[in-house]
Amino acid sequence: MKFGVLGPLEVTDDEGRPIALRGRHQRTLLAVLLMRAGRQVSVDHLIDALWEGTPPKSCLSNLHTYLSRLRERLDVQISHHDGRYQLDVDNVDDLDLHAFHEHARAGREAARQHDAPRAIAHFRAALALWRGRPLSDLSVPALEPEIVQLEGVRLNLVEERVDLELAAGHHADVVDELGLLAAQHPLRERLAGQLMLALTATGRQADALAVYRSTRNTLVDSLGVEPGADLQRVHEQVLRGDDTFPVCQLPPDTPDFTGRAAEIEAAVSELRSPHTVPIVVLSGEPGVGKSALAVHVAHQVRGHFPDGQLFAHLAGKEPGEVLAGLLRAAGCSGAAIPERIEERTAVLRSRLADRRVLVVLDDASSVAQVRHLLPGTPGCAVLLTSRKRLSGLPGARVFRVAPLSDMDARDLLARVTSTSRVASEAVAADRIATMCGNLPLALRIAATRLSARPHLSLRYLADRMDDERKRLDELSVGELQVRASLSLSYDALSPLARKAFRRLGMLWPCTISTWMVAALLGVDDADGVVEELVEASLLEATGEVHHRMHDLLRLYGRERASEEDQTAEQSLVHVALGLVDAAARRVPRTLLIARLADVMDPMPFELDLPADQANLIAITQLARRNGWPQAPLLVERVSVLLWHDSAWNELAALHEGVDDPHSRYVIALIHYARGRYDEAEAGFAACATSLDEQGKACALLGLAQVAAVRGDHEQAFTLADSSTVHFGATDDRHGQASALRMAAIAAGRLGLAEESLERSRAALELARDLEPGHTALAFAEVALSHLFRFDLDNARTARTEAVAMLGGHANPLHDLGIVAEPGDSDDPETTVTKRILLGLAGGGWHGIEDP
Repeated sequence: MKFGVLGPLEVTDDEGRPIALRGRHQRTLLAVLLMRAGRQVSVDHLIDALWEGTPPKSCLSNLHTYLSRLRERLDVQISHHDGRYQLDVDNVDDLDLHAFHEHARAGREAARQHDAPRAIAHFRAALALWRGRPLSDLSVPALEPEIVQLEGVRLNLVEERVDLELAAGHHADVVDELGLLAAQHPLRERLAGQLMLALTATGRQADALAVYRSTRNTLVDSLGVEPGADLQRVHEQVLRGDDTFPVCQLPPDTPDFTGRAAEIEAAVSELRSPHTVPIVVLSGEPGVGKSALAVHVAHQVRGHFPDGQLFAHLAGKEPGEVLAGLLRAAGCSGAAIPERIEERTAVLRSRLADRRVLVVLDDASSVAQVRHLLPGTPGCAVLLTSRKRLSGLPGARVFRVAPLSDMDARDLLARVTSTSRVASEAVAADRIATMCGNLPLALRIAATRLSARPHLSLRYLADRMDDERKRLDELSVGELQVRASLSLSYDALSPLARKAFRRLGMLWPCTISTWMVAALLGVDDADGVVEELVEASLLEATGEVHHRMHDLLRLYGRERASEEDQTAEQSLVHVALGLVDAAARRVPRTLLIARLADVMDPMPFELDLPADQANLIAITQLARRNGWPQAPLLVERVSVLLWHDSAWNELAALHEGVDDPHSRYVIALIHYARGRYDEAEAGFAACATSLDEQGKACALLGLAQVAAVRGDHEQAFTLADSSTVHFGATDDRHGQASALRMAAIAAGRLGLAEESLERSRAALELARDLEPGHTALAFAEVALSHLFRFDLDNARTARTEAVAMLGGHANPLHDLGIVAEPGDSDDPETTVTKRILLGLAGGGWHGIEDP
């Protein structure tokens, strides 16, 4: 069934055939229920409408009879609850009143999105539903206030539509309609002003002045008031013969606009610059609120541009098309608009010359798209929004629009939903804001969903958004969709950049290095692709070669990824292994269990440590989760770098929970470095029986170090000597030298001065072919052994050799994994002397204190 109340009461079946209702009471009852369809109507209101204040004693019985007949005749759903009745229709289009409101809502939403053609189409569709005065075939005094209000809504919608038509330059199309409407409503100044604009733009200046005189006389005679300021301003411009009026094409400002105080202040200040044509570009990622900020700023500076504010949405449009629209808004029409784009630009600049006009250009895609749209003389200003930086636009001041702060994000949620709901569920509100990435578009969608369902908890929505696979589905309401906004930027990319975007979406939240992009694409140079993604605001630069991708962008990239894209992670692992292998070989060998075998050729990139550290750990864990063969090689090499940088937490996280003897050894080593000697001893002891010859040598040296810390130098001496033998069996010169140095210290502390000197000299011979730092430490151990023998001359000589070996290093002991004591100098002489005197110059261990 379909029903109509916007005119005579109308009921038709599903084939459009009219259904007649007999009796005034039955028609009145249906009219009242339809005017409030979907809402409850009290019995008292129904009785008042049916009998106009003088109901019979049998009114309730009669009412029930009329309701039963309606249900039987029309097969409609009329429910009853607590003395109230409600008629429901299945679809919006089943009742013209509902369809009218829905088209009006959609039109206003389109206007807010700067889509004037779609807004006009919706407004026209809404107005076309009217067949006359509502319920014109019935006299129902109880409905009269609603009917009068509804007629006012219709007239407001007509004026909104005409504003859009005039802004689009459709003056000739609306002039006759406006003449009729102004005659029907002689006290509506807005209609009179619109008619004057249309008449003047079509060359009828005298008629426009006549409209003003007629309207003024009517206002004075009927109300005793003069026309308002807006109508007087239009009149003055007509008198001056000014055919370009202060047209304001700006969309409505966002009522609940939140935050951005610093950006607003900076943009407003720039736009008010008096000596040039200021060009302000608001650039940022999709959904960050560029358009809303631009409209808000434009409304802030309206008074500074009294000659008009032009607005054009550029997405998908050619410059010539946009110019035609701007020219029509500036008073040109028909043959006055040239064909060639250069001529259109010249006419626009001529129209704007010596005027103060703000031109707002929304969603520009390139410098070429906007170059022809810029005014040429001071007094005007341009406010641009773009997902790209528009770096090549001369004279432009680019402001990067970032996501909202945490406080502003929560405030936006509160303003769209309610302050009390957000305050009562602050933790859930913060979760929602975080998962929206503080992007205004995503926040508004989430808040709108909550507002539409007042009984829905914020925690419920936050829990649903936790699933990354469905988060973009949750961020959709009506015509507002995060996914749709992101797709515009993605579709504008080159094929290679789209591939990079998809493959970056497969990654975890991370700082993205340029080499990672190249690895995912399988190319040697990704600078151009990265620059394109940055220019499109799909990557944000955080350093010279580091970038980040917003979480929602990452999820969209993952959503668009193909099976081929998903295999690109293996290429990333392959490249990462090559890079970390090269980096691990460049640092002195201090993690003795790691003996790096050749695995691959050098890569055309370099790591940026420690910035790439977190990514290397994540890539290693990725390879391990997938069981890829590169996993153990990555673990070994990443461990070398983490140990060298004293990154104990990260190193522990990489090895904890892994059932592997090498990982258990590393965990024991970390316990030792942190001073947890009981745990370290237990770990080293277990490894001494479960590892290969190399691992056993390392474990024995670890046990020697624990014994030395506890003052058991005899045990330390025995274990260090045993470690030396096992290292010798593997031809590991680093390990042998480290074990001999440990044995030399222990022997000296036991009073075995000659044994100490013998082992320190043996360590020195092994270390001569190693890194300078290892050689220097060996000389320092020789010096210490001489001190144990009270041979100060030879101790000084060995110390001098150690200092010479370290002379070219800024902090050589740190290079060998030895943390400097408080007050240590970077001066090699001071550092070596203190280390010798404290007996701490041996090996790569920490924590030995023996003044």
